[in-house]
Amino acid sequence: MVVRNQGIGWCAALSLGAALAVMTVPGPMAAQETGETFRDCAACPLMVIVPGGSFAMGSAADEEGRFPLEDPQHEVTIGAPLAVGVYEVTFEEWDACVSAGGCAGYRPGDEGWGRGRRPVINVSWEDAQGYVQWLSRETGENYRLLSEAEWEYVARAGTRTARYWEGGESAQCRNANGLDQDLARTGEGRAWMAEYNRTNPAQCADGHGRTAPVGSYTANMFGLYDVIGNVNEWTQDCWNERYDGAPTDGSAWEAGDCSSRSMRGGGWFGGARVLRSAFRLGWPAENRYFVIGLRVARTVD
Repeated sequence: MVVRNQGIGWCAALSLGAALAVMTVPGPMAAQETGETFRDCAACPLMVIVPGGSFAMGSAADEEGRFPLEDPQHEVTIGAPLAVGVYEVTFEEWDACVSAGGCAGYRPGDEGWGRGRRPVINVSWEDAQGYVQWLSRETGENYRLLSEAEWEYVARAGTRTARYWEGGESAQCRNANGLDQDLARTGEGRAWMAEYNRTNPAQCADGHGRTAPVGSYTANMFGLYDVIGNVNEWTQDCWNERYDGAPTDGSAWEAGDCSSRSMRGGGWFGGARVLRSAFRLGWPAENRYFVIGLRVARTVD
């Protein structure tokens, strides 16, 4: 069933909608109001309606830790509401696709960390396309990956700071699964820190040395969990090393190096420099990796 969080205020509605164990009935459902949460089928991801709006995409010149890949900062307008997965797609949801004959029968490995409500990992961009195509067939709705612009818009959730939470790096362990003391005390963590992040781990411990079950951290103001940290999330866009010529209407950039696609989010071994709303990375579309997953979007009629 559709959960309609009306009459209780925007932030409260999002918190309630994300916390509820949403019941479902067969057949596609459609939410109508911003902040409403719903599922289109029992095995479908929980979705929330996010409003349209405008934002500055990319990082400001004075943002600490920024990369040249985030230039030039430019205004983007998301012209209509869209539905976005409250959580990253989980192993439970992916395995339902496989059991139903979808996802090309591919059952990704979990590295021994567990399945269930952990975010699915070891999926390529091409695998992700198979999942959203299966959702679309099952529900009759238009499921897809977010465009890179949509991803940054929903990650920022109205903020213009490096991260969507207050407190900066010091508040990481309440808001994102990234490089912290739990991971840094392991040999693997020290090696990853040296190779990928070249930064010190956060001075906190969140109890998760690898991926964490979705929803383990605080949601942003759009009611989305783990947008930063946990796993990198595929977007629809072809890879471009700068934003020169990028669409300004929120659509996916289907020009550039389309053998690679843009990823966002930073992942569970990301340090402070990559755990930012503007951080972006290109990755070969056919590659699978244990820090890559996805979040889905759906067109709202």
